Amino acid sequence: MSFETIILSHKGAVATITLNRPPLNVVTPTLLEELLAAFDQLESRDETRCVVLTGSGTRAFCAGADLGDEARHSPEAGQAFREMGRRVVERIETYPKAIVGAIRGWCIGGGTGLAWPCDIRIAAESAKFRAGDVYLGIIPTWSVGMVRLVHYIGRNRTLDTLLLGEDITARAALELGIVSRVVADDAFEAEVARIAERLASGAPLAIKAIKEAVRCQYRDTVDRAALLEERWAKTVLASADAKEGIGAFKEKRKPVFRGR
Repeated sequence: MSFETIILSHKGAVATITLNRPPLNVVTPTLLEELLAAFDQLESRDETRCVVLTGSGTRAFCAGADLGDEARHSPEAGQAFREMGRRVVERIETYPKAIVGAIRGWCIGGGTGLAWPCDIRIAAESAKFRAGDVYLGIIPTWSVGMVRLVHYIGRNRTLDTLLLGEDITARAALELGIVSRVVADDAFEAEVARIAERLASGAPLAIKAIKEAVRCQYRDTVDRAALLEERWAKTVLASADAKEGIGAFKEKRKPVFRGR
């Protein structure tokens, strides 16, 4: 499948989805549709064990929605756009493979809705975040800022982030827990590659189980998460990958996981 607004590339077990609407990589309905199509394609691609989501160029990961897009100004089009955004967020959070958000430059509004749900979020030193919707007279509507963020970073930090709407440096984002780590700009691509390759070397079933159980912890109840843990334990511990992982440890070699 060919894409207009994203670039899909592969290197070994790592696939990279690049938002390709420079310089700001703003979001359109087409971009959201293509993101969903790319995630579908990569889920069924056995060679892919980890996905990197990043933006084209160095000015912005994504500066949010295209506010000048007249096609979204009707109530019906606006609702369709919100629902598509929520679908992408849900897809990222429930994706069976690890997703790395590689954030360089500005990450604003809808850009935060794409970056913050990623499993591991790597920010370049020059990255900046902003969730200043209230100063545009609007609110975040993709079920990240007003739904998930409080579970990600807590009530007080969420209110600080959304109500003040101030620019957040990469280092401040790290303190908030919005990003996993901050890397010098000149080392950014190498560190993203290293992290992605490490995740790609993990056992696929175990990664899927951990992602599902962690999400269940805030979407459901602790008791439900415990039941899910036991269900996954029976599956994962009986898998060929578990035998391979333990065998490789004993034999002091690198394991070769098959995802089964």
